Amino acid sequence: MEHCKQHWMLNTPVFRLIMSCSLPILPAVFLLTAYDLLETGLIARLCSTQLSALSFSAPLTTAMTGIAIAISIATNSWVCRLKANINQHSSQTEKNELKDNLVRSLVVATSLTLALSLLFYLISPTLYHLIGTQSSVQPAIELGMTNLVTKYSEIRILGWIPLVLIWQINGILRSLGYMKQASILLISWMLTKSLISYYLISDGQCSQFLANGIMGAGYAHLISDTLFALFSLSIIFRDLGIQKQRISSIKWLCTLKQMSVTGLNASLQQLYLPITIGILTFYVAIIADSEVALLGIIFRIEAMGLLVPIVFTASLPGLIAANWWSNNVDRVKSLIRQAFAIIVFTQMLLALYLYLNAEKIALEISQSPILQGNIKFYLMYIPISFTVAGCSMMALSCLNAIGKSANASMLGFGHKVVLTLLLAIAGGWVASITGVLVGIAIAHLASLILVTQLFINVIWRQKDRQNDENRRKQQEKSPVTHIENRA
Repeated sequence: MEHCKQHWMLNTPVFRLIMSCSLPILPAVFLLTAYDLLETGLIARLCSTQLSALSFSAPLTTAMTGIAIAISIATNSWVCRLKANINQHSSQTEKNELKDNLVRSLVVATSLTLALSLLFYLISPTLYHLIGTQSSVQPAIELGMTNLVTKYSEIRILGWIPLVLIWQINGILRSLGYMKQASILLISWMLTKSLISYYLISDGQCSQFLANGIMGAGYAHLISDTLFALFSLSIIFRDLGIQKQRISSIKWLCTLKQMSVTGLNASLQQLYLPITIGILTFYVAIIADSEVALLGIIFRIEAMGLLVPIVFTASLPGLIAANWWSNNVDRVKSLIRQAFAIIVFTQMLLALYLYLNAEKIALEISQSPILQGNIKFYLMYIPISFTVAGCSMMALSCLNAIGKSANASMLGFGHKVVLTLLLAIAGGWVASITGVLVGIAIAHLASLILVTQLFINVIWRQKDRQNDENRRKQQEKSPVTHIENRA
């Protein structure tokens, strides 16, 4: 791994630092977010039944991805701490211990995911029943939808371990300084998955419940994830020189404890979104079950629309942490201000583009006139709220980076669960699905209050607290100094 670029992080002009760290990972993040929209668009071209099935499965599949990312964050944090210790001592024993720990983290993550996979496999039929797959008044559609969503989820659960390994190994590579290799791996993974999905989904038929496009999407995930999980394992074992380890010598309990320190909190934050999606899916299935398919589209459009904030959540935490722990509070403030300015500017441009091209995009996404109308409304009026949603997303990463994970969890819960659910449900009660969309937008805008309050209390007043602490220490020393002078 390269030597730490601490000096560069602390002295490079802020705007140049943001751009040089964010632009290299932009292509990989773009493909990650674009794939979901591509998958949704391909399925939407078949029929609304397929799209509704994808929407019903979203809470489970989003939770799976979130847990995979959380495990990656936990592993990344642990590896960084170990690597910092090795850089200080540089002994061969500690280098070998790092390799041992990498194997430990992979085995622990795989074992944990296997246990969760078995649990999700058992509860998924009940879960889908609860969120409304059987809300239709037509028994044949009811049974077909339940079977379709359940079969798709079973395939996705089968590929959960490969998904976790891809994210975890990619995090390990980035934490060890292999940024280029990690980015190339993600890009290759997404391109391969896109090609397989295009072939398998486009070959689907709307009239068949178990031999159609969404099942092809499931198999595309399974094939590509398994392939690149094996490829990622070969990279980390071969290129990093990891040899066969003695399983009996691995300290499993210690490994699990170290990973859980960060992993539990990261998992909690990652689960807020799937919880919200699940509750909203249940709610929409009650008030307008024909509009459930719309949720599968809007959440993917939102993810794609928040491309720049997602990039910043990957590139800025390390920069902010380096300056924060070096007591460069003013520089941290400058990083946040300029990042927020970039987010607001790019999101305003995006909102303008979507407003001008809403009808054209809606026609490309869906063949249903009803869905087209709702998508057009969403694209014209909701993306303006992405300006604040992006700032809230970046605020979570900033707070985690400076060790304020409790504040980050409070922000995530307040925005993604409390505000979004309350306002979306209230909007649905007033104006059905249109009210739900407006409620989500208002929730994004209202989260600015939480972000502003937390940043003022946690970061902007930090210097005042430091000055107060210095004055207090000075006052405590003053009597002693006075007595010494008299003596």
